[in-house]
Amino acid sequence: MSYEFMSRVLKIATLIIGAAVLQGCVTAQFKPAAPGTTLAIRGASDKQELPRSEDLAAKTTGQYEFMAVSPKGDKMYGLLPLKVNPGKIVMSALFFAPAIFIAGIRDPFNFYEMDPAANTLRYKTNEADEWTAYVPTKSESDRARQYFEAVARGCTFQWVNGQQTAVCPPAAAPGLPTSPPAGAPTANTAATPTK
Repeated sequence: MSYEFMSRVLKIATLIIGAAVLQGCVTAQFKPAAPGTTLAIRGASDKQELPRSEDLAAKTTGQYEFMAVSPKGDKMYGLLPLKVNPGKIVMSALFFAPAIFIAGIRDPFNFYEMDPAANTLRYKTNEADEWTAYVPTKSESDRARQYFEAVARGCTFQWVNGQQTAVCPPAAAPGLPTSPPAGAPTANTAATPTK
């Protein structure tokens, strides 16, 4: 193979990867069903007020956990629905299959409406489309709730043996002393066995 041929192949591959990466982000519009509703999304910005726009990356694996809170304090936890992008699948299969994993094949929808009082999220691709209603399943709600409650306790997350694990600071139980009583063994001293 000639140098010119390899150079062209490399340029084409670079363009395809670049296009796939650039298409890997969607600006989603989030609005509340009731004014004063807030929204937190794992892996997005720290903003919580609604309405707002958020740039969300396409996903190959994983989800976006969210927590929406109504003005009255009703909380809704769940996973943002994502749409499969068949164009990315076809282009990746035709030109550069690993691009599926680089850029992702599931995009966020363009519009979301949060209604935690009704425990419902609505979504659509185009502004003129009808809303599709989504009620988070118990397992989806539990997964998102566990994440946001862990974050509220000051936990961080690490990958351990292929699974993401919460690493939380020690917490004292209410009403219990935070230090051991005098004379009690501590982590730095061992109890001496008696005969």
